Amino acid sequence: MESADTLTLFRLFHRCSHRMRMAQKYRGQGRLLILLLERGSLTQRELTEITDRRSATLSEQLENMEKAGLITRGKCEEDRRSVSVTLTPLGEETARDAKEQRAELAGRLFAVLSDEEAGQLLALLQKLADAWADLPRAEEEARP
Repeated sequence: MESADTLTLFRLFHRCSHRMRMAQKYRGQGRLLILLLERGSLTQRELTEITDRRSATLSEQLENMEKAGLITRGKCEEDRRSVSVTLTPLGEETARDAKEQRAELAGRLFAVLSDEEAGQLLALLQKLADAWADLPRAEEEARP
C-alpha cells in the first residue's frame, strides 16, 4: 500500500476514534464503571491489565471516581498489598447509565452500516487489534 493511502487511513481512523470518544458521556470512567458492574470488585492491578492503562493514569482516574462517590478502594482480604476497587450504590447506578449510554451510542454510530458492512468492519478491526496487540507504547520506545 502506498504511504499516502496508509496516511489517509491513519487520519480517518484517528478522526473516527476521536469523535467516538468525544460523544461518550462518561469518557475514561465509563469502561471502568461497566467492568466493575459486570465483574464485581476488581483489584487495581486487574483493572490496569484489562484496560491496558498506565498505572499512574488509572490511579488518577480512580482517585477522581472515589472523590465523586462512585467507588471505594481498600486493601484486599486475600492479599493486603493489593487494592480492591468496588462500586458504591451511586457507582452502580452510574455504571448502569454508562452501559445504556454506550449501547445507544454504538447503535447510532454504526447504524450507517449494513449488516454485511458491519461484519466486514468487525473482521478488519479484529485483525488490526490482533496484529497491534504487541506494539510498544511510545514511552516504552523512548526509554534508553
